[in-house]
Amino acid sequence: MRSKGCKAVTLLAATMVVGAFGACGGSVGKSGESGDASGPKDGETYRIAMVPKFTSDPYFKAAEKGGQAAAEELGVEMEFNGPVDADVSKQADIIEQFVQQRYDAITVSANDADALAPAMKAARNQGVKVSTFDADVKPEAREVFLNQTTFAGMGKTMVDMMAKQTGGKGDFLVVTAVLTAPNQNRWIAEMREYIKQNHPEMEIKAVLPGNEDLAKSRQVALDYLRSHRETRGVWCVTGIATPGVAEAVEKLGLKGEVVVTGLGVPSLIREYVKSGTVKEAALWNPTDIGYAAIQMAKAQLDGKLDPSSGVLAAGRLGELKFIEKDTILLGPPLVFDKDNIDDFSF
Repeated sequence: MRSKGCKAVTLLAATMVVGAFGACGGSVGKSGESGDASGPKDGETYRIAMVPKFTSDPYFKAAEKGGQAAAEELGVEMEFNGPVDADVSKQADIIEQFVQQRYDAITVSANDADALAPAMKAARNQGVKVSTFDADVKPEAREVFLNQTTFAGMGKTMVDMMAKQTGGKGDFLVVTAVLTAPNQNRWIAEMREYIKQNHPEMEIKAVLPGNEDLAKSRQVALDYLRSHRETRGVWCVTGIATPGVAEAVEKLGLKGEVVVTGLGVPSLIREYVKSGTVKEAALWNPTDIGYAAIQMAKAQLDGKLDPSSGVLAAGRLGELKFIEKDTILLGPPLVFDKDNIDDFSF
């Protein structure tokens, strides 16, 4: 969506092409250098783009809802757009489109930390305020990252949920998103380290991609469990995989024998939690992370993102802490079970 000022310029584009491109710049400085915080021109508002990993996941739809709520509170315009599936090249194309449209800030949940970095760097070089939420890129390609929880904290939570149900012993499968997914890879690394230190009789035997697709995750679990009947449990380190894996376990008649846990979106796993196929799953509130991502982007544009203060003022969420000079923490993970899952609607 364009602001009124930008719409007026667009009407003149046929005869004043050069002027039109520069006039919609919002807070982007004429020099194109990152860090220009001159603010929006008279009659215009900041425009912030939110780019999810993909748009078909209820998790990111909830993040969009939170982002729009923050945008309304802050008086900015927010555009939500991403690939339909987890395609990093399409994600990069969308970022480039937002740069061409002269958006003031872009916040991204990355499908690939390395492959997306050039598009993020290019946006930053054009004076766009860039940030990441949920899943990061290389630190040099953005200014700040909103981490939903610490990587170590999530790794520990997922291992503890599994260990509690299996006695801390056995062979396990991990179903991930794509093999290059930055947050999933960090969680898995933390899980391995925590297992090594605290549960040496647990072993991750395989890490297989479900490609952020429920049906693919279901098939991956079916194929693996049919040929590895000794498997004690499956960790789902992406929320879209959990219902697919749970369905596979039920189809194979392994409910009660193979534990399914990991990340879980309440609306996707509710029936499996109530049936007992999934005893526990963890996540955070995606509405909150979308809300906080827009609060963070607006603070960047206002020149008010100050790591030395130790906090980001994030509206209804209060103050969120910097855990590193370029990383803000949303908070600890939430654990869902049959007693509380109906308290969450996302």
